[in-house]
Amino acid sequence: MKKVYNYFKKNPFVLILVLILIFFTPNSLFSPGQNRERAIVIAIGLDKIENEYELSLLTFIPTPNQEFKQTNSVVSGKGNSISEAIFDAQLTLGKEIGLSHAKTTVVSQSMLNQDISSSLDYLSRVVSLPENTVFICTNSSAKELLKATNSLEENLGLKLDQLISYNANDVYVADTSLEAFYQGYYSVEKSSLIGYIEYIKQDNSSSSQENSEQESQAKAGQGESEQGTKSMSQQSQTEQSSGEKERGPINGQSQILNNGQAVLLRKGKMVAKLDIDNLNSINLLDNKKSLESIKITDVNIEDDKNVDMVFIVKNKNVNINTYFQNNYPIFVADVNLGLKLTEVETRGQEIKSNTQFTEISQEMALKIEKKIKEEFYQTLQILRDNKTDVINVYDLFFRQNRKKFEKFYNNLQDKEDYLNNITFMLNLRIQPDG
Repeated sequence: MKKVYNYFKKNPFVLILVLILIFFTPNSLFSPGQNRERAIVIAIGLDKIENEYELSLLTFIPTPNQEFKQTNSVVSGKGNSISEAIFDAQLTLGKEIGLSHAKTTVVSQSMLNQDISSSLDYLSRVVSLPENTVFICTNSSAKELLKATNSLEENLGLKLDQLISYNANDVYVADTSLEAFYQGYYSVEKSSLIGYIEYIKQDNSSSSQENSEQESQAKAGQGESEQGTKSMSQQSQTEQSSGEKERGPINGQSQILNNGQAVLLRKGKMVAKLDIDNLNSINLLDNKKSLESIKITDVNIEDDKNVDMVFIVKNKNVNINTYFQNNYPIFVADVNLGLKLTEVETRGQEIKSNTQFTEISQEMALKIEKKIKEEFYQTLQILRDNKTDVINVYDLFFRQNRKKFEKFYNNLQDKEDYLNNITFMLNLRIQPDG
């Protein structure tokens, strides 16, 4: 006993550690798990039908199993306000909810007919919705999308965050997090981009018609039926794998499409929907962002006519300058693109990969330049029409020509329409890259 006393006297930290284990270990072992009191929410959806809000929660349900398979469930609550919808959802779950683990926030397109910021601000402050959550919009209700993605995970093992976030660098070519939305919302431009997911729900009548046709084929003969079933199965597999951004069908009825589209917001409201070409044009001016492939159609190569050629951007260098000429602002972007030819498709023939046509002729360079410029100026017109600046023109002029730009800006009758009073020049240099 004396030896033990002397040991603890020489090593008091060991005694403290032993006391901590004695007092806290039993309490930790026998206390109930936190998931009994608080629901683990991995994605949320927000809808509004007339004057009633509906908050849908994709929740993780801890379930003992041998396959290490995650079990999720979609639970929703309704109310005349966001707080009432949260309270109703908690009653349904029988637990408190916290959104600190929510990786995805989905809102229906109808929610963007009004300023969405107040609803998101409430969720951020009260139930701790993280600012790094991926913020997206869907054409259907957010609840339907969460249920559809839950079916995908059960049947295909594909999670919602995998579906929507090939991520900002690959599909949306813009940061679609909640934090990026707030940054754009509170900026001078009051504009931002969020991702867009399309949910296509097929008509039940069409699916029932297909089932009746399959039944009639089955009656024709067992051998022919087996062969027909096999061919239809192969066709469905081919259709499902043909587009890498296409996720569906779900149970043979619905499809979820991630086509790289985005929604353009101004003051928290939707003003336009942008396709991947529009986003590529926005992305063109940022050295840090990649570009989608560039496809040139109806090209003549040697004996082949009407050939489609696909290029990928291997490297990009962007230099942007702003200056004033006769008191009018000029925006100049010099862009060097290093392209690599990856595919050549002849009509009616198979796609040839890694072809020997690596050189970019002057004629081809002009075609590529024309296509990129046309898409850029079309996108610029969309931004001008909606008085949105998601290419940071205001910030560039303010940093490089602050005094002259302030004078120009303050003399405008409609300060929000400054993009229409700026001249844009895009200079492209196309070159091959290994």
